[in-house]
Amino acid sequence: MRTAKPKTSPAPRRFFSAPVLLAILLAAMFWKSFLPGYIHFSNDGPLGQQVAAWSQLPAAFTGCWGDPNGIGGNAGSPAPDFVALVHMALGPVGYAKFLAPIALFILGLGAWTFFRQLKLSPLAAALGGLATAFNSAFFSTACWGVASQQIAVGMTFFALALIVSNTPETPAPVRWIRWALAGLAVGANVMQGADNGAIFSVFIAAFVFFKTLVDENGAVIAKVARGVGRITVIALFAGFLATQTIVSLVGSAIIGVAGTTGATQNAEAKMEHWDWATQWSTPKKETLSFFVPGLFGYRMDTPNNMMAFQDEYKGGQYWGGIGRTPEIDRYFDSGKTDSPPPGMMRFSGGVCYAGVLVSLIAFWAIAQSLRRKNSVFTESQKKLLWFWLGILIVSLFLSWGRFAPFYKLFYMLPYASTMRNPCKFSAVFSWAFVVIFAYGVHGLSRRYLDVAANVSNSFSTQLKSWWARIRGFDRKWTQFSIAAAVVSVLAWLVYAAEKKDFVKYLQTVGFGDEGMASDIAAFSIGQVGWFVLIFALAAGIFILVTAGIFSGRRAQLGGILLGVLVVADLMRADLPWVIHWDYKQKYEVGSLNPIEKFLSDKPYEHRVAYSPPSPFSTPRQYSLFQELYGIEWTQHHFVYYNIQSLDYIQNPRPPADLAAFEGTLAFHGTPETIPLIARRWQLTNTRYFLGPAGFLDVMNQQLDPDQHRFRIVTRFSVVPKPGITQATKLEELTAAPNNDGDYALFEFTGALPRAKLYSTWQVSTNDTATLQMLADKNFDAQQTVLVPATLPTNPADGVTNQNSGAVEFKSYAPKDIVLGANATAPSVLLFNDKYDPLWRALVDGKDAPIFRANYIMRGIYLTPGAHTVEFRFYVPNRPLYITLTAIVVGILLSAALIFLTRKPKLAEK
Repeated sequence: MRTAKPKTSPAPRRFFSAPVLLAILLAAMFWKSFLPGYIHFSNDGPLGQQVAAWSQLPAAFTGCWGDPNGIGGNAGSPAPDFVALVHMALGPVGYAKFLAPIALFILGLGAWTFFRQLKLSPLAAALGGLATAFNSAFFSTACWGVASQQIAVGMTFFALALIVSNTPETPAPVRWIRWALAGLAVGANVMQGADNGAIFSVFIAAFVFFKTLVDENGAVIAKVARGVGRITVIALFAGFLATQTIVSLVGSAIIGVAGTTGATQNAEAKMEHWDWATQWSTPKKETLSFFVPGLFGYRMDTPNNMMAFQDEYKGGQYWGGIGRTPEIDRYFDSGKTDSPPPGMMRFSGGVCYAGVLVSLIAFWAIAQSLRRKNSVFTESQKKLLWFWLGILIVSLFLSWGRFAPFYKLFYMLPYASTMRNPCKFSAVFSWAFVVIFAYGVHGLSRRYLDVAANVSNSFSTQLKSWWARIRGFDRKWTQFSIAAAVVSVLAWLVYAAEKKDFVKYLQTVGFGDEGMASDIAAFSIGQVGWFVLIFALAAGIFILVTAGIFSGRRAQLGGILLGVLVVADLMRADLPWVIHWDYKQKYEVGSLNPIEKFLSDKPYEHRVAYSPPSPFSTPRQYSLFQELYGIEWTQHHFVYYNIQSLDYIQNPRPPADLAAFEGTLAFHGTPETIPLIARRWQLTNTRYFLGPAGFLDVMNQQLDPDQHRFRIVTRFSVVPKPGITQATKLEELTAAPNNDGDYALFEFTGALPRAKLYSTWQVSTNDTATLQMLADKNFDAQQTVLVPATLPTNPADGVTNQNSGAVEFKSYAPKDIVLGANATAPSVLLFNDKYDPLWRALVDGKDAPIFRANYIMRGIYLTPGAHTVEFRFYVPNRPLYITLTAIVVGILLSAALIFLTRKPKLAEK
């Protein structure tokens, strides 16, 4: 007798379907990344930075010396994390092409895994993963250039999956391995997200503690002890893996940073730091943008560089108040009508749109969790939903930052003032929101889709029957949905009727051109119209689902409709963030303009800066090059070609010594302090300048009135790049030599060389006195260098610095610099790059002490004669080895978990 073979389980197909669908959708969104010559836009990690010599892997694991900007600085060391793995595996160009979609895939996969471990329905897990990956809070920031943060959030989901997979029936070895791996996942979150990761880790700890209290039996004391023990294990393993990141983060963002240590952590000093720390807060009214797509616009320059639909997104520039200088907000609040104070009107690199149907289902889930009877959720699920609701409320309040009183409570915690941007908590809000949404889809599935279908002759008959019999919550929710749709239509009409006043408002907040302001207003009103349409569709599908139209055999169709609307809505809102560049054109690969080519020749021998500096301003007719320099050249070309500039791209946490040095040599609002600008350039080896050619006389007469040491090397014009007939974007512009050009490359012959020998020096043991001396116009920096302590010998009598000897570069790498010096007398070798205790000097192969020279530069003492001097920068590698050990432990624990949880094969007859 033949035994019938059991039917093959569909589980494997379901297992792979959601991740494969996610990968296909991401590939469709980022299709242009697959074309040769194109990379994805990145504000925070552009291709130039990936190519730059100072950041190359694997050498960077032992420390990075950031030489492209300022006078150099300790940039810490990257962790051997997933981002580093992608960089090494794909190279700089592949990294720039694919990091964003890879990060979003990891994020969606992590969310899907967590929802599966929660035992939610397959539909809930699939839609939850898709809603997470395409949630604009995550998608936009990944596209902005901080995709590592999305990997970090993905790691939090993997950690949560490991946590919830433990049950009282789980064998002890498996249970503790999962706790340890959850800790390693939290550590990976910190490695990828830095302070963002630290924020998420706190909420994960809260989840572990809450779940232990409400989901397990036993005495309260015992449950508290278990919760604390589990958090301790997770924290230990998280710290184990993230050791290098934590050490690097503390060293670069806290210790030695101006305004973050010592007495500056008292309450009064913290409040003085308040504006800096809370500039990127979310205005309360912009909470609406979580639910209404594009209400406040998208990118700062939408629709520029979009691959398609540029006409449809015309006027899509961000017009909200995130990133606005707080002083400007205080000016608006005062009711003044004159010119606002200087500062930034707005700057945002992301939005937090969650999706209309996602929001509708999430709010339905919250309402269901609050029902005392007949809820779609179990008591355990309801309690966990309350936890996520609490996270939702707390994170929303904190994201408002300076626009609400709540953030001040957090801000007063130790070292909380070292973290900028309260709007970071918007990511936590979105994190909790998609979890609640997934629970909501699960509730819909279990009550309305995965049930037997009611026999009916038609949809209309079934709807009438359903409406006649429903009572209570379902009837009220349906009425609420219909009423909300009507109210949204009315709100849209009122909003549209106020367009004229809206345009006037926009003209007061930085959009002075009436045409541009009108386009922005029209776009915003149009986006509300999209919301009305999508909400009507969402409410309609939701009502059909709750009416049982898609139950039974139609459940798959209902799930598809829900998924299509969720994905289509989110992808439409994500389109403005998908920007690609022709990197060969952008970076002038193989065709670099002569001006930058000149500066890229031995760039370690000089620095370059923009002129005119503050307090002078660039005349409007010359602002085009100022934008080209500030965006395309400093942020992209200079780092790509290793050109060193005194101008910082961003430096929100300057070291205390750098802040004191820069502050002393800054213009202080009086005519006699204008020459300090040139003194700063002199001491920092800033030899070349770029700016309007007509500024030469001002530079000589006001910045260097006694010696007139500024001259023009060559003049140039700003022209379209080869092959571009009409430039419409900055990246389509370049520089061409022109004897009558509007702009010039200037040289300051008074700048000190990068390396210089001094046979005369002066001891100054007091830092304040040293800074004052450097700022004194009578101090001759060409003849004397200031040292902080007595050297082995005093300067030789009768020796002047005119014949102190010569020094030249033998080789240069950011962390390994070799010089040849020939001192005619006992001398100080001044190297005009920032001092850091992690630098080591070798003179003729033997260790030599490095000391601060001219307050902030590096100096070493040399005896008479020819010497080979080598500077090496090396970050202690013990934290790196600890992290690498943790990675090995994680691999071994994962293998052990797989072995212990493997399912025995069924015996075949």
